[in-house]
Amino acid sequence: MQKPSVVVEGVSKKFGSSLKSALKYGLIDSGRRLLGREKDQTLRHGEFWALNDVNFVLDPGDALGIMGVNGSGKTTLLRILNGTYSPDKGKVTLRGRVGALIAAGAGFSPMLTGRENIYISGALLGMTPGEIRSKFDEIITFADLNEFIDMPVRNYSSGMSVRLGFAIAVISAPEILLVDEVLAVGDMSFQKKCFERIRDLEKKGTTILLVSHSPGAIWSVCKKALVLQRGTTEGITSVEDACRLYDHFNMLERMKGNGRRNSDDLPAEYGGTRGGTGDVIVKNLEILDASFKPVSQVEYGKAFVLRLYLDVKKPIPNGIIRVQIDAEINKAIAIIDSYEAHNSVFSFEPGQYVVDIHLEQPNLRPGVYEFCPSITERTLGIHLFYQYGMASLAITHPSDIFFYADFRASVHLNASYMVRFQEGQPS
Repeated sequence: MQKPSVVVEGVSKKFGSSLKSALKYGLIDSGRRLLGREKDQTLRHGEFWALNDVNFVLDPGDALGIMGVNGSGKTTLLRILNGTYSPDKGKVTLRGRVGALIAAGAGFSPMLTGRENIYISGALLGMTPGEIRSKFDEIITFADLNEFIDMPVRNYSSGMSVRLGFAIAVISAPEILLVDEVLAVGDMSFQKKCFERIRDLEKKGTTILLVSHSPGAIWSVCKKALVLQRGTTEGITSVEDACRLYDHFNMLERMKGNGRRNSDDLPAEYGGTRGGTGDVIVKNLEILDASFKPVSQVEYGKAFVLRLYLDVKKPIPNGIIRVQIDAEINKAIAIIDSYEAHNSVFSFEPGQYVVDIHLEQPNLRPGVYEFCPSITERTLGIHLFYQYGMASLAITHPSDIFFYADFRASVHLNASYMVRFQEGQPS
């Protein structure tokens, strides 16, 4: 009977919540080890569980996706598996050579050249000098670093370091491969090459553990997944169920509050995310369902309405209304533009207006999105107003279908517009 390649039993890891507590307890634990005593496995004042009672088993050839919002414990888990950290409780059993790419440039000596680091890293992975020599050309070709292999690694960009680290990890013929989100640093062509190599290793029986915020990346490689939330997990499940759970936790993190922000309440130090000439101000942005009721979430494929409340200070003869949809902060995946879609411009006299933008078939994949309104004067191309992250909306999974796709570039969405004059201030 084939033995599991990865066994994680009741693994927990705690950290100090401040440098002071981390140093204090680190010294205490070091003293206990010197005296031959066990580590204190209880949670002390100023500590928190980065991982708490994590359990799973993987067989050779399994590919496990690990998902979770920032701070959920994903990288901590990989570092325990790689031996960088030791667990405070529990046990990890690995069978086979481990290749890991957890941080750009991790394990490299910056003063040494890429060539020298290949030999050192290969030796640390258990490769013999003969193995390293036989695979050397393949490593530098895969990393596309032929011209820079004799340059000190300290002069490498983060992308170059990632390419070299990944090439060493996968070409060392690992039985277990650990890959963190660090692959996102590379360009698209290199990412494609990496995922092709990962799938090839999986077919040959390598056990893959892939950490990613991208459901598309998890879908493309993994047959099973687990979701970490505040260091805990319910265990391994299907990729489909894991993506649903990840979206749920992501929505909770990003929609703290009611999902609406009034532009007057936004502090000036909000990262420069609001600006313009001030000739017009978007006082508020509401998101409504097809019945014009305020909502914080909409089922995938269902129509919804963006309602903008405008306070026009000066006449605007050729106004363009635009809403950018971000999947992450300042990462546009879709654009609603009155001029691009319908060659429409709007004329406004000073006063209060309500603009309804109807999206009948938005086709946004399940997830949480930020909406960023802007008003531009077409003739001069001047931004009269813009604000990032003014409102947010969760697109949820329907009960009968499951759809997932990653947007690689922003696209224009069709929408219809209705503008009306409103007396008084918007509520």
